[in-house]
Amino acid sequence: MDLEKGNEEKNHELPHKSEIHETENPPKKGEETISLNFKFGFFKDKKFQIALTIILFLIILFSSFSMRLSGLPNLVDKTTGNYIFADPDAYYEYRVAEIIVNTGDISGIDLMRNPGLNLGYTQEMLPKILAFSYDFFHLFGSSITLDYIDAFYPVVAFALSLILFFVLCWYVSKSKVLALLASLMLAYSPTYLQRTGVGISSHEALGIVFIFLALLVYMFSINSYKKNWKLTTLLGFFTGASFALSVFSWSGGSIFVLIIISLASLIYYLFGIKEEGLEIKKKFIFFNLIWVIFSVLLMPLFGYSFSSMILRFLANYGVIVPASLIFMLLDFTLEKYSHKIKIVREKYKILYSLGGTIVLGFTALFLLGKNPFDLITGIYSTLLHPFDPGRVGLTVAYYAQPYLTDLINQIGTSIFWIFFLGLLFLGFEFGKNIKIKKYKSYFYLIWTLSLSGILFTRISPSNTVLNGTTFISQLIYILSFLVLGACFIWLFLKEKVVVKSEIIFLISWMIMILISVRSAVRVMFFLVPFVFLVVSFFTIKSYEYGKKAKDELLKYALYILSFLSLILIIGFVFGNPLTGSPGAYQASSYSSSNMGPIANTDWQNAMSWVRNNTSPDSVFLHWWDYGYLVQTVGNRTTVLDGGNANAYWDHLMGRYVLTTPYPETAKSFMKAHNVSYFLIDPTDTGKYSAYSSIGDDENVSDRASYLSTFLSDPKENQENANGTARVYRGGFGLDSDLILNGSDGREFLLPRGGAGLYAILVQKTNESYSQPIGIFVYNGQQYQASLRYLYVSGNLLDFKKGVNSTIYIYPNVLNQQFDPEGAAIYLSEKTMNSLFAELYLMKDPNNRYPELTLVDEEGVYPFNFYYGGFYGPLRIWEVNTSAMTDIIAREEFLRDSGSYGEFDDLEFMK
Repeated sequence: MDLEKGNEEKNHELPHKSEIHETENPPKKGEETISLNFKFGFFKDKKFQIALTIILFLIILFSSFSMRLSGLPNLVDKTTGNYIFADPDAYYEYRVAEIIVNTGDISGIDLMRNPGLNLGYTQEMLPKILAFSYDFFHLFGSSITLDYIDAFYPVVAFALSLILFFVLCWYVSKSKVLALLASLMLAYSPTYLQRTGVGISSHEALGIVFIFLALLVYMFSINSYKKNWKLTTLLGFFTGASFALSVFSWSGGSIFVLIIISLASLIYYLFGIKEEGLEIKKKFIFFNLIWVIFSVLLMPLFGYSFSSMILRFLANYGVIVPASLIFMLLDFTLEKYSHKIKIVREKYKILYSLGGTIVLGFTALFLLGKNPFDLITGIYSTLLHPFDPGRVGLTVAYYAQPYLTDLINQIGTSIFWIFFLGLLFLGFEFGKNIKIKKYKSYFYLIWTLSLSGILFTRISPSNTVLNGTTFISQLIYILSFLVLGACFIWLFLKEKVVVKSEIIFLISWMIMILISVRSAVRVMFFLVPFVFLVVSFFTIKSYEYGKKAKDELLKYALYILSFLSLILIIGFVFGNPLTGSPGAYQASSYSSSNMGPIANTDWQNAMSWVRNNTSPDSVFLHWWDYGYLVQTVGNRTTVLDGGNANAYWDHLMGRYVLTTPYPETAKSFMKAHNVSYFLIDPTDTGKYSAYSSIGDDENVSDRASYLSTFLSDPKENQENANGTARVYRGGFGLDSDLILNGSDGREFLLPRGGAGLYAILVQKTNESYSQPIGIFVYNGQQYQASLRYLYVSGNLLDFKKGVNSTIYIYPNVLNQQFDPEGAAIYLSEKTMNSLFAELYLMKDPNNRYPELTLVDEEGVYPFNFYYGGFYGPLRIWEVNTSAMTDIIAREEFLRDSGSYGEFDDLEFMK
């Protein structure tokens, strides 16, 4: 029954409760409607709606909060009883917080990091917040520990971020349902959990709180700055302060705020200010100047210099700040004095302003000693590679540049397409303010094509055309941005369009997100809040469009779209009961309850050994991944760590230590850095491709390779008169060209990248082993060749001829059966003599590292084995540099910069 229609027919207020009487007689016409309105009319009461919305949000908040805490008992170091963390960077933040608690001073040099570089402590907010929390609780006699606070903090930060996100969504959309839907998806999103789960105590969880705060403050400011100059100044201050806090809490993440705010201000200046004279524009420009100035002035309060923020505004991504300010100031000046400047035509004022901005910007850059053309090249590179950390960073999984399929895998195909439709709806919301239908159609077409060109030009690595690296994909991507920008300028020239500030803000956020999709896998954490906001936006808007549609078919089509979107959102969160597939809630619940420390039991035992058996002034060398663990849990100094303050040392470590075939270079590096202990983790087997790529030469690939395991099925073993023949099956793409000699004297070239090793044959005789044979494949044709070396049962066998490579035989556990020779690693010519292969895998079979003594092994078993992957103990060697009497400690290894492979020709032995 139509309640609203009933109200209209009565056309007066509902009667008082006392006027409504129950009766056995059937109600007269209109009375039934009155009764229902009385009983259920409270659903339309705004106070009730707000109360219900808050109750539902609190249910989401508390359930997702408690879900995250379920893994807290797992985060306990069994050797100390203290809480440890699920993120490697968290160990560094904790150590700095501990220093603040103990000494109150972090102004000096951090002696535990990269000796010789004289690095200071981080000045970011998190360690200070942790220390403050510890001191605060202890004012009341609490026995709460700093490690507990640190493990617990991400969940508290999550709660604050979800509250701010909810308020931001509500404020921007004016829709309580939208805010609830977006918050529901974000609260249980596995992607968001990855940086806000218990023990993931890095700065992102805190940073996202202040990012949402800065966006909310800015959004409120541009809706309120017009009232008076005092309020304009105050809002400018709060916007600058909130941006400064985002820098203080998460320096890298604050880039998002900077670009979103600056872009929104620029678009708002053009399309958000009505024809209300110059006074409003003057206030808006003043507001932007104030927030920029105060963001600089507040930096010393947070331990940063003024120049740190100024340099941020002059970087490739930050130049939009001064550029937008210059543009607005020029445009305002031209508008104010256009009657005096006869050469300025009002219609083309924006083009004069744009040209003047370029000229003034170039001039300012020249005066500052910067090349503007380098800046243009840098901006172009930033668009293609928003997060380009160089050779080191690109080998780190969470710094890898993602593809569109990575985003789809995070949120699901259905949610992605709703997201895409939501982006189109954003354009429709902007375009509905265009009065001329022809221009409106042009805008919709350009909007759709531009978004598609930006979003679908880096689909996947398997797409040979649209993979983000081909010329055509990059051309379409860049042109899409240029065309969209040109469209806005064209539209401004054609007619005065006024758009709501909320839509302008969302479009600015959208542009930042579209760029960020290409940045780094780690940034997915920041992408999903906007994705969920837009998905909810589409759900609500399609329903609203349906209500306004005059065509019945269109009306119900939009209603169906809204309903299907809602069903898909519910399915995304809670799963599909029809198929039994889990949703985000189930996935996050499982991940939360199984959250474990990055320092597993082996690491806990190893660091206990380190604390109890090594001198406090010992220096540890290992791949950079483990630096913060050794510094914080082992309380020892490390040459490298996860901060990668000097990426050049990572290259030196990869080239001259881990992958070197020359022991003297590794010893020289250790001697130069006064290394006391050398550590290798079993996961370094899988990381070989990373550190060997980092260790590669400048121009020639002489180190880059990987370690591939081949498996033997006992059922395929063949007994013969000479013993047992085994087949090891697997795959290894050749890491360098290989020339084979045929039996007829012909040579066969098997090229790197095109040919591969697919099987290995090993014959075990009664007394020993026959020479292994490799089966190579190229262009569908097989080639057999003898392989020179075989390592098995602790012995390295040299057959004197064959392909210069080594087969490393080790145990395999298959179906709970232990096969001592069931797995094999193919060590190519690049890897067979590397320090990692010789020292860790083969335990120095040729005694080339006598100065390194194995002093500790921590693992389930004291040997390497395969069980769905490579397993082995964590090993620590004591380094006796005093015994390296014939080794030169090259001071070049202490340099903080240089070219790749530049020390190859140095002498390392006396």
